[in-house]
Amino acid sequence: MNGASSWLQFRLGDQTHALDASAVRQILRAPRLMPLPMTTALAQSPGLMAWQGRPLLVLDLGACLLRRSSLTGPDARFLVWTQAQQAGVLVVDGVGTLLRLSTTTLTRHWAPTQPGLPPPWNAIRGVLHAGDAPDIAPAGLDRSPPTPIAVFDVAALWKACWHRLHPADGEGAR
Repeated sequence: MNGASSWLQFRLGDQTHALDASAVRQILRAPRLMPLPMTTALAQSPGLMAWQGRPLLVLDLGACLLRRSSLTGPDARFLVWTQAQQAGVLVVDGVGTLLRLSTTTLTRHWAPTQPGLPPPWNAIRGVLHAGDAPDIAPAGLDRSPPTPIAVFDVAALWKACWHRLHPADGEGAR
């Protein structure tokens, strides 16, 4: 990791994770969804959301990573993301504050992941070991004591969840 970095914390179940903040464009609460043009809509893909004149597919991250929906929680949030030419919406259980970490903090607390994790866990780029570092504590998520925070690449997470939730579309579930 080079330079200072910013990540948006989000919650799934009792775990805090993070995404590169530069990829997150908007955080919404219960937007209007259009049903998918399928005969049987999948709970993991609850529909399409209109965003800046284009339809974006919504994926339930709780269904992908925890095998239970994030849609029904009282703090559920819809994260609109874009990265390169890709875009989508991920539903999470809750959103915390931004982590803005200096190079010094990253040097002390960042652990890159090793290749070989199965999807969707292969989308983890590294882990922040919070330990006693107050600048990494997951503020706004009412968690204590701080635990490691998995930092995901949003486009890789999206792709892995899509293939996990829709095994008939290409590579299949893993």
